[in-house]
Amino acid sequence: MTDSIMRRHHRIAKRAEDISMTLGIISTLISIGATFLEPSSLSAFAILLGISDPPLIITLTPIIANIATIIALLAVGWMFYICKVKRLMSFI
Repeated sequence: MTDSIMRRHHRIAKRAEDISMTLGIISTLISIGATFLEPSSLSAFAILLGISDPPLIITLTPIIANIATIIALLAVGWMFYICKVKRLMSFI
């Protein structure tokens, strides 16, 4: 009975670890995308002067950054949970 419970906990810990790694990768990609998609040089200067409107990515960048932060926090939380479960399973 104990052996099947241990295997189940190992499976759950492995899946949780995979999910946290995936969330970390998604968070990194969102952050990189938001950084590279903002305007620079003359287009940024034109927006500053009010000649042209800012692109949609400029208005969405704070939202994207907040989503990336939340995903990163979830990933870190999953990793701490996995470490705790693995530590507890090593004592059993």
